Amino acid sequence: MLSSSQLFALVGILCSARKFSLIVLCSALMACGGGGSSATPDPVTEEPVTDEPVIEEPVIEEPVIEEPVIEEPIIEEPGIEEPGIEEPGIEEPTIEEPEEEPVTEQPDPLSAQSDSARAGKIPGVNIWQLPNSPDGDRPDQCWLAVGSDASGEIYISGHDHQTNSMLYRMYQSDNTVRWIGDARTASEAADNWENGETAEKFHTRPIYHDGQVYVATLDKSGMDDGFRTTRGFHWYSYKISQNRFYDLSASEANGVGAETLQLATIQIDPVNNLLYGMSIPENKLVRYDIASGTTRVLGNPSQWTGYFYTNRFMWVDSRGRVYITGGSSRGQWNKGESSAVFDHVWYYDPATGFGELPEFELQGPNSMEVGQWDREHKNLYTSDDQGNIYRFNDAAASWKFLGRPNFSSSLKTWIFQLSADEKKIYIGLSDGPQPNAIYEYDIATGSSFELLKLNDLDDAAAAEAFITGYDSWDSKGNFYIASFSMYDNDNVYMLGINPVEIKLQKGLITNRMQVSAVQENNGNIRVSRSGSNAASLNVLYEIRGSNSAGNWVTTAYGEITIAALQSDFNIDPVDLSLPAGGSAISFEFVVVADGNDYLIGDDTSVAFLQ
Repeated sequence: MLSSSQLFALVGILCSARKFSLIVLCSALMACGGGGSSATPDPVTEEPVTDEPVIEEPVIEEPVIEEPVIEEPIIEEPGIEEPGIEEPGIEEPTIEEPEEEPVTEQPDPLSAQSDSARAGKIPGVNIWQLPNSPDGDRPDQCWLAVGSDASGEIYISGHDHQTNSMLYRMYQSDNTVRWIGDARTASEAADNWENGETAEKFHTRPIYHDGQVYVATLDKSGMDDGFRTTRGFHWYSYKISQNRFYDLSASEANGVGAETLQLATIQIDPVNNLLYGMSIPENKLVRYDIASGTTRVLGNPSQWTGYFYTNRFMWVDSRGRVYITGGSSRGQWNKGESSAVFDHVWYYDPATGFGELPEFELQGPNSMEVGQWDREHKNLYTSDDQGNIYRFNDAAASWKFLGRPNFSSSLKTWIFQLSADEKKIYIGLSDGPQPNAIYEYDIATGSSFELLKLNDLDDAAAAEAFITGYDSWDSKGNFYIASFSMYDNDNVYMLGINPVEIKLQKGLITNRMQVSAVQENNGNIRVSRSGSNAASLNVLYEIRGSNSAGNWVTTAYGEITIAALQSDFNIDPVDLSLPAGGSAISFEFVVVADGNDYLIGDDTSVAFLQ
């Protein structure tokens, strides 16, 4: 039997043992908690562990992922080696085991279907990285597939060049890029996707017309018989009012626009409500009647034989004539096509068929790659991929070679942005030994200089191989381009660039002018500028007419001059020339960024009645 003193000693030992066990247990729990919070491999979740699930659940609520979540190469960071895991590991090596769990459970930072803008290295630049599709398709490339609608919303396609193509929209209201549809999802919804079918690319600038944005698929782009193994291309449209992406070809015979054909470019005839497309490598012209939802293969000129490089840009004039080109003098793409056949422009006339225009001479047998109309649709500016610039005048149906920028023709011209004042072209070069860059080309003088290198704007985007994008301006005077490589598991970067701000930052413009428009108490419109008023300033504007339903249906264009030593210009709405035609009953005066000399403020529009 234990004595009293022995009994008390035993109780003391037991209590000490329990206390020690509790300390060990608490230490182990704290170590697990610390390991969980510090094992986050990417900066998307800068907060404790409890925040990790938040990233996964609101994928649909785009704004949740808008923070600098997609700060470019999150994927590239070696976040797997988390030094934070080691601090609680003093106790036992086994405590390091939880390190693996958060890493494997962490979502791909690009898996959310939106991305908000992050600032570039200098003012006037914003960068986005296209997110994956909801099914995980990665937008690895973007071939000449950036465009805009009438209000300045930006549309961009990203595609993996293997299985699927996605379409995205940059909403100006919150500066956010969002996935709005993809080929497979839209076709499956229409029960028009066959087993094993693929849509390698939307190799088309998204084309806006009458409330919809159109694209078409290119499933095989080689200049060989590969296209013959495909089902055929699909037309798609994004209906802006519904925020829905549709497979238009689902209602066509065999569920495609034309069997086995694949389209490298499309263009709109807004007057006749028609879409045109050019196939690769046969170079067959097709026409889609939007009203009837049917496609017709028109063929090509009889002199166009064999496989050859397809024009990436074609245009339609006010008379409904389609202008087409073909061929390439580059050894990379030349297939032995006749220089005599392809050293000038051809056309398709709905009334007379195909014809050629020998007087529309080209600088060698090189098809048109990029182009843009002026804002009044009077002059079209276009270029081949070597930077040779031409102007087509619609009224006279005339053609003129203007010149080319001062860079090597061995580089690829896939950037082409015409300023709203029709004075400058911002033209890019890439796919060469030197850094990707954008030049400013002066239309009046033919002079040019390097405006920027991509690495002036953003290091991650500058590391990519190609830059593409033409005729893609928003309502604030920014143009948009894509930067990407091929098959590198790095999603496409989109850059918004304000050329006026770039020139201010580089000292090419010394007077920062910002133009605004407000309505005075007497009903007049006052257009004002900030900055020095030592010189006169020409300001562009539009008069937009809306119908009884509030839809914008017609536009008139104008220009005012704020005189030297003056900072304001007053307009009586009665003196404004209203747009002709349409059923407009109300009007809006809108200041337009010229993309060359001045910026615009927050107040740029005034509603009025006349």
